[in-house]
Amino acid sequence: MKLIHTLAFTVGLTAVATTMTGCAHNTGHTAEPNRQPAPVRMQSNGGASPSDLTEGRHIVPIRTLQNTGYVSLDDIAKATGFHGAWIRGGAYGVGDYDAAWVFRTGQSTVSIAGRNWTMPASAIKSDGRLFVPVSALQKLFGDVTVFAVEESDVAFFPKPTASETGVTGSSLNFADARPIKSAHPAKPAIAESNSYEAADTSNASKETVSADANSGSDDPVIAFARKYLGKVYEFGTATYSESGTFDCSSFTQYVFERFGVTLPRVARQQAESGTYVSRDNLHPGDLLFFYVPGRFKSDETVGHVGIYMGDGNMIHASPKPQDGVQITPINKAYWKTTFLYAKHYPLKE
Repeated sequence: MKLIHTLAFTVGLTAVATTMTGCAHNTGHTAEPNRQPAPVRMQSNGGASPSDLTEGRHIVPIRTLQNTGYVSLDDIAKATGFHGAWIRGGAYGVGDYDAAWVFRTGQSTVSIAGRNWTMPASAIKSDGRLFVPVSALQKLFGDVTVFAVEESDVAFFPKPTASETGVTGSSLNFADARPIKSAHPAKPAIAESNSYEAADTSNASKETVSADANSGSDDPVIAFARKYLGKVYEFGTATYSESGTFDCSSFTQYVFERFGVTLPRVARQQAESGTYVSRDNLHPGDLLFFYVPGRFKSDETVGHVGIYMGDGNMIHASPKPQDGVQITPINKAYWKTTFLYAKHYPLKE
């Protein structure tokens, strides 16, 4: 029996039928699952038939574990463009540049952007991978992906591209609310690119990751954040005192804690507090929130956060172009297009 669930991106793409499966108690481990998974089938435009091009979907196989339909979080991450990995403490994280979803073997409770939700059945670890019940997918990923649950697999559907919808990526520049007192000489403008990889691996962009490669300010938040330039990025990391590493949201949380502001752990939850600020009226220390683009992901979900420095630059923890805390010029096509909003947080002196 199929229950119909309709999902929609802002571009107007809707999902189709979702099959719900039964629940079963489990211990979180299994050595002999009933069915071995098939590899994820990925279709592209190259050599595809017209019917394949119409759907262009990614397929994740359903695996029967303890009489219940399960899917691998590794497969879901690969199909949707999210990052999935085992993180500190034995948990499994899924997200963009921080672990927005955190699962634990043998537990039905999952953390979604800092809030707990109970799945219909526990997560099961098998062959080094973590599986979650198919019946939990709608709640877990229904707001950020479009998919259909079928008898033996889950099909993830791409959202239309800008060229398909007529939407352009042109946006306003990031600008300061008032002139910034520069502590470093300004650098020449960097050519724009629509690609994160292209924009952030250019020679000019690479120069901005060192402490002297960016104009800055005397703002205390920025001065403190600069002290951690070059610290290693680690997806879903623990506290800095424990790990010595950062992901995007643990870095902003750590910096703002120094100034009496308690931020939640995950970027999506950090975005819920603070006061909205327009992109052309920014102050050093404002937080900038972005989505991470992907053909199978929503462009309205926060996936990355950084700290505005002034002069059109941001300091943030990221795995690229260089691994760690770095400075990036953001008046480029990629950042202007993926920008969601900025927030201001009053500091306690």
